[in-house]
Amino acid sequence: FVWQGKKLIADIGKMMSVQVIVEGSMNSSNPYFSSSWRRSFTGGFILDMGVHFIAGLRMLVGCEVVSVSAMTSHVDLILPPPDNLSSVFHLENGCSGVFVMVVSSRSPKILWRVVGTNGTLQIERGFQGQHGYLVSLYDANGQCKSSFFPFSGVTEELKAFFNDVSENTLKKGSQFVPEHRLSFVEGARDVALLEAMLESGSRQGKQVQVK
Repeated sequence: FVWQGKKLIADIGKMMSVQVIVEGSMNSSNPYFSSSWRRSFTGGFILDMGVHFIAGLRMLVGCEVVSVSAMTSHVDLILPPPDNLSSVFHLENGCSGVFVMVVSSRSPKILWRVVGTNGTLQIERGFQGQHGYLVSLYDANGQCKSSFFPFSGVTEELKAFFNDVSENTLKKGSQFVPEHRLSFVEGARDVALLEAMLESGSRQGKQVQVK
């Protein structure tokens, strides 16, 4: 679904604003809640869950985040701190946006929204009770075209990974180019962005450059 959004991003014209809202449902009934390793590093579930949505953000906008300013808080004491994050970020293309994450919400929601000079692109989880993502493009006249993508998650990621491994094995010594987003460097960049937000939050919103 993010690939589809990336294909459509050019249709909205010049980016003016980006919003990413993640309201998770992490609580004691969640199967991931009791994973001890998720509590053993700074950032807890913000870092563990958030990195996936940061990856989607970076893929969608097609450029890097250069700096962030964030505030964090710890409200639900059964969760490791912090469990809430609100951040303003600045892209290298001059656009700015917000990344808001709540680890435990009574009404879970996931939303990416990019507003441009010629329209708006929106990706939202859930559609009429279905498990998946709705990708909507609103043009300059307010008309909307939408496509629904059932949730595939890890399955598609594993397919892409195994495909690249097998292709590289079969074409050993050739100029095979693997999927860019499967690079460990890209994963490190996703983590680096969230770490910058967490650092800013620990410094009461001080602007931090993404390393």
